[in-house]
Amino acid sequence: MKKLFTILLVSLFAVTLTEPAEAAGPKTKYQGEVYISGNLGVGNAALHRFQLHTIQGARIGECFSMGVGLGLDWYTQDIESGMLMVPVFADLKLYAPTQGKFDPFLMVDLGYGFAAEEPQLGGLMFGAGIGFKAGVFAMSIGYHLQQLGIQDISVGMSAIQLKLGVAF
Repeated sequence: MKKLFTILLVSLFAVTLTEPAEAAGPKTKYQGEVYISGNLGVGNAALHRFQLHTIQGARIGECFSMGVGLGLDWYTQDIESGMLMVPVFADLKLYAPTQGKFDPFLMVDLGYGFAAEEPQLGGLMFGAGIGFKAGVFAMSIGYHLQQLGIQDISVGMSAIQLKLGVAF
């Protein structure tokens, strides 16, 4: 009985080692991204913003990536004054199955932005857009929303966003 169990165990191990990679599920690899972006404020609280974001995550198969992002956002109406926000967010991307060096994608960011000088003024951060990755270069255009609130008072700052960066 011990011999049979040992033979079955060794056979199972050998089959597992020789199984094709496609049968094991989608290939997952590290994906890091760094973006700078300019945002044109729109709506009632039309503050422009400049952003530096990094996203650390995983590319799952050819069509999906997810990661955690951290950033610095400078909100301003003029060059002389402004407010620094620190967003922490989840980033999800859905890539078109192109099998090439040009990868178009849809993206969604969802998280929370903290005001650097007064953290209690933070609120929901949301972004959505469309873009592409070509080699290591990445670019997207979309919508960005940062809520600011304290107790029952909340203000939403909306913007059109253009992001340029690298993805490795």
